[in-house]
Order: sequence, then structure tokens, then C-alpha cells
Amino acid sequence: MSPRAARAIEAALVFAIVLVVLASTAHSFGLGYDEPVYMSRAQEAGAWLRLLMLDPGAALDDAGVRRFWDARGEQQPGFLKLWAALTAPLVDGLLPVLAALRFGTTLLVALLCASMYLFVAHAWGRAEAVAAVGALLTMPRTFTHAHLFALDAPVMALTFIALHGFFLCARDRSWWWAAAGAAVWGLALSTKVNALFVPLIVIPWLVLCARDALLPVLVCGASIGPLCFLASWPWLWHDTIARLGAYLHFHAQHWQIDVTYFGTKYRTAPWHYPAVMTLVTTPALTLVEAVVGAVRIMRARARCPAVNGWRARWADPNWRRRAAAALLGWALLVNFALNSLPATPKYTGVRLFQPVFPLLAIVAGLGIAWVGRGVFARVQSALGESSASLPKIALASVLALALLPQARAVLAFHPYELSYYNELIGGLPGAERAGMEVTHWGETYLWAAGWLNRNAPQNALAWIEPPGVESMMGVYRHLGILRADIRTTAGPFVPAEADYAVFQNKVTEFTDVSRELLRTHSPTAVLRQDGVPLLFIFDVSAEGEIR
Repeated sequence: MSPRAARAIEAALVFAIVLVVLASTAHSFGLGYDEPVYMSRAQEAGAWLRLLMLDPGAALDDAGVRRFWDARGEQQPGFLKLWAALTAPLVDGLLPVLAALRFGTTLLVALLCASMYLFVAHAWGRAEAVAAVGALLTMPRTFTHAHLFALDAPVMALTFIALHGFFLCARDRSWWWAAAGAAVWGLALSTKVNALFVPLIVIPWLVLCARDALLPVLVCGASIGPLCFLASWPWLWHDTIARLGAYLHFHAQHWQIDVTYFGTKYRTAPWHYPAVMTLVTTPALTLVEAVVGAVRIMRARARCPAVNGWRARWADPNWRRRAAAALLGWALLVNFALNSLPATPKYTGVRLFQPVFPLLAIVAGLGIAWVGRGVFARVQSALGESSASLPKIALASVLALALLPQARAVLAFHPYELSYYNELIGGLPGAERAGMEVTHWGETYLWAAGWLNRNAPQNALAWIEPPGVESMMGVYRHLGILRADIRTTAGPFVPAEADYAVFQNKVTEFTDVSRELLRTHSPTAVLRQDGVPLLFIFDVSAEGEIR
């Protein structure tokens, strides 16, 4: 079996393992703020696909497109909606309802991990590839995003796979790989607007490392990429120029969301928010491993050397590693630089810059395996020819030990990994003392739904803050997760007939009502993680109206 075929089989195994892990845990996470919107849009996309099969003319004319694809309210492209409409039915009845609705995301992240494995194994080796995938999946916050039906993990997956496709185009000087990379990039554009970063990464890297591949990438990127973007978003099939202009204007003028950062409430967080949040929410050991990996890269001189001829360059494993390292380093720099610009939205933790984390995980994987290979070499030198298996066991042990503390953090926080902070800030308690948001995206309200199911009297009324989350509780009721008789309401005050007041511990969203309840009442139930409150439930049945 050729090395490429062996790596393909191994990548398929990685895909299968990651898919099983993610699909089997996806039901345990509460809904994030954006998920109900995208789930409803996916249902509309599914209805449109059924109409397309029954009556293509009605589905394709402007009235049909407007009925199912009107994007004027939220201006998000079409791929993820279509993808969910196609993938969720595959596991309907086989997985719990939330896991089934999120299956499209788990598929894309499993593909991402397979792509990472192939990219790293080809350039550096199997140990590095396994460590890189492990480093990604043991980042607690990224592990949560890898499950959720939102835009962030899918665009993370698709942008990396696109970069991998363009890397393979450079390696093989292949128009087919250029077309594949461009097609995936088009789907990434049809997922989230920040896929526009990809050309800013790829083109300078090609100029430096692989000018032979510049023409096919430019041609395919300028044609196939936009075509895939348009083809996967029916909203743009009519009145294309005006609707595309509205989409671009919407994101150019995208509203800012408040965030509390080191005790100060910002409408737009400072430029250093992405870097600092990465430093305090990525496991500290992973950061150390990434530093070791960066040292390894720098020692290998990440600049591409002057090797004559395309075939000679890519046949040289040292040159290939340096080209891959240059792509990683430049991609990290571009992502952090663009996410730090003054006008770039910065809120909800590390959610908006998830494409950074596969890159960081690869660098960490290089550091882990470098140490592991050093141990391997020492054990092999000490044993000589007496044992072939012990050095490999030593290498595997180093990889496992290097990832074990991070895996324990994932398990310790599950299913509230979005509240994870590392040792650099003193963990979650230290983050609370420092004035950081301890929870931010509404996933804790699943716990509230369970508590109400067990404790609320028949036909109880729960006041929910913030108001937008009240619709999330309606989704839980619709899915059978919240008891059908439990009613919910929202608004600027707690009505006199309310039995409970429910809100998460996100100081950015506190109102006069929630602050008054915290000041004057003791909560009936509190969801805590590491002793830090994440969500409060107050019994207000004996109270009058609370303003």
C-alpha cells in the first residue's frame, strides 16, 4: 500500500472517530443564541427542497425564493441551511433531537479533523497529525462550538479545508486541487462572511512559496468560488446585484454587541480582545505546546529555501515542511490581525474567530510530537535493537500525557465548556474576579428547562431574561424538552402572575430587574461551575410585579 493510500485510510478512521464522539455528545449542550434562528431557516430550506422536487417552477421563481429564502432580516447565506436540511434527516430518529439538528456541524468538524490529519501527516508525520487533532478537540470552548448549529464551527472547518486544497494544488501543481479548494472556499463564503480572509492568506503564500500554482488558484478562485457561493444561496438567484449589495452593506454596517471585558462594558472591545481571549481560554498546557511547536518551526527556518524546480522543491521533505509552516504562520497572523481591527466585531468569547484554532492546534501538535520523538529516540538508543515496540509505546505515552490535562478540563466543564478559562487568569473563579463574562451564549437555559420540568407546578409562568431567550424556551417546549404546560414570558418587568424569574449570570445583559432580584432576593436554584454561578432561578410566586 502506498503512503498516500495509508494516510487516506487513517484519515477516514479519524473522521469516523471524531464523528462518533461529536454526535454522541451533541445533545448535552443547550441551545446557543443563534441556533433557533438557523434551525428555523434550515426547516424552510428543507421545505423549499421538497417543493423543488414536486414543482421546480414554483420553487425557482422569485415568489418561491422569497417565500423560503427571504434574507432581508438576517442576511446570512445559504449553504449551512441547505446542508442542515440535507443532513439532519439522515439521523432523524437515530440521535436525540438536538444532536440530529446539529448533525451537519458534526459532519463538517469531522471532515476538518480528517483534513488536518492529512495536512500534518504529509508534511511532518503521523504522531504530529494525531497530536494536532487531539489538541483541537481538547480545547474546551472549541469542543462546544464543534457541536452547535451556528456559523462558527462550519466556517472554521470549511476555511481550513479550502486552505488544505490550495496547499495540495501547490504540491501537485494541479488544476483539480485548485478547483476543489475554490469550491470549498465558495461554500465557506456561503456560510459566513469572514471566509473573505482566505485569499489574503493564500495569495501572498503562493507568491512566496508556490508561484507555479498561482494561475490555477487565481482562475479557479475567481470563477468556481463565486459560482459555488451563488449556487448555494437561492436568495441571490433573482435581483442578484441589488441583493448582493444589500448583503455586503449589512455586514459592512453590522451592529456591535456589548461585551464585558476586565470589568468594563464595551460596545466594541479593544483591539487586543482576540489575542487575550485566546490566551486565557485555551488550555495553558496547549499554549506551552504551541510555543514549543513554534520553536521547532523557527529552528527549521520556516522561510522557503531557494530550491530550483517545482518537482525538486516538493520532493524535498524539509522544503515541504517549511512551506506548510509558512502557510500556518501567515494564516495565524492574518486571522489575528483582521479580527483585531477596530471595526471588527469582538464579543462572545472566542466564537467569532474560531478559524484560528485548527492552526493553533497544529502548531501545538508539532510541539507535542517533537518532545515525543525526542523521548522515542532516547528510549530507542537505550534499548538498541532489543525492542521495537517500547520506543513506540513511549512516543504514544507522551502524546497521551500531553493531552490528558486538557481532556480532563473538557470533562470537568461539560456541558458548560463555553465558561472555561485557564490557569493564566485563575480559572473560572479568577475570570469572575477579573470582571470577565462567565457565561454568554444561553446554553445554560437547558439546565433551567430541566429544573422547571422537575419543580414547577402545573401551568407555571416563568419570566425569562434577556427577552430574546424566551423564544429559545419556546423551542425547548416545541421539541419536547420543556414541559408543554410551562409558560414563559419576557419584558421590562416581572409580571405579578409570574412564578419564576430565570436569567444567566451575564453581567453585560443585567437590567434593573435582574440587579434588583440579586440584591434583594435569594435564588431558589443556582447552576454553578467551579463555585461560580452561571444561571439563577428565583421563586417570585409570592411577589407582586417587579420592575
